[in-house]
Amino acid sequence: MRSKQSPRIATWMLKHFGSGPNNDALLGDLAEQYLQKDSAMWYWRQAMKAIPVSFFKEIRGHKRIAARALVTRCIMWILGRLSIFPLTFFGTNVGYAFEPRHPIGTAWSFMWMPVLGQASLARPFYPFVFAVAVALPLLVGAMCGWLVARFHRDQQTAVVLLFAGSILLMDLLLFGPFIFTVEPPVAYFFVGPLAANVAASLLGILLGGGLLRNKSGRQPLPF
Repeated sequence: MRSKQSPRIATWMLKHFGSGPNNDALLGDLAEQYLQKDSAMWYWRQAMKAIPVSFFKEIRGHKRIAARALVTRCIMWILGRLSIFPLTFFGTNVGYAFEPRHPIGTAWSFMWMPVLGQASLARPFYPFVFAVAVALPLLVGAMCGWLVARFHRDQQTAVVLLFAGSILLMDLLLFGPFIFTVEPPVAYFFVGPLAANVAASLLGILLGGGLLRNKSGRQPLPF
């Protein structure tokens, strides 16, 4: 009789995004309980609940490391973007506005680089700007994610997820007001490249941080 296999996608997500040294033991316990309960919905609930619980437990237990990781990511993120993103302004009349007394405006200008820099040149707009909005954030995110993971190997999963979450929050705070305050035609014009920018940054961080890598004991992508 063939044994029942736990839902593959839920198992893969918990293996790759679950934090802490007890993640493998948790996976084993869930697999044993799944054989008795035979409920995919129950397994999904337990796996999806275990990811944030283990993340916050790991961060709470290593507050100094988490704080150091955030400081490290800020420095590397800024240096990475300052060294690579100005390429998007090559041949344009758009620049990076650095104003120490206006950190929000500076951050906005900084995050807009891949999209706005080439928008003044690209015709048609979407194909070229969309590619730039994906390639540069992906590259910077992968570099920064790799360095963060390398400096915090014992808490790799937690600090990489913390890094990705902080970038996502910053992007939402910067881009959200723009999308909801401008006229719809303008928002529709930029929403694609902006979404590509954010998604590529997060994907780069996860790839560079090793969370999507097929390591020993981890399953390959379930699709």
